Amino acid sequence: MSKAEIEPKLAGIMSEIAEVEGIVAFDPKGDVISGQTIGGDDVQKIAKTASDLLPRLTLLGSSIQKGSPREVTIGLTKGYAIIVFGTKYSIMCFVGEDAKTQLGLLSRQIKEIAN
Repeated sequence: MSKAEIEPKLAGIMSEIAEVEGIVAFDPKGDVISGQTIGGDDVQKIAKTASDLLPRLTLLGSSIQKGSPREVTIGLTKGYAIIVFGTKYSIMCFVGEDAKTQLGLLSRQIKEIAN
C-alpha cells in the first residue's frame, strides 16, 4: 500500500475514533510513511521508538516459543499504545486513558491497514 493510500485511512481512524491522539505508519527502519498527532508530537521519534521495540519483542516471542510479534498493546500511566507490525510497514496508535473501551476496535482497524 502506498503513502497516498495509507494517509486517508489513518486520517479516517483519527476522525472516526475521537479518543485517538496520534497514529503513525512507519517502515522497518523506523522512517515515517505517514503520521499525525493532535498534540504536535514528533512523529519521527515515535516511529523510531516503536520500531526499536521489534527486535526485543521478536526475542521474547522466540524465548517463549510463540513466534514473531504481530501486535502489542501497552498500558501506560496516561493512556495506551497499540502497535501492529506488518512486513512492509507497521502502524502505531496512541490514545488517552479514557479510551480503554475503544482498544479492540482500534486494533482491528489498524490490522486492516497494516496487513
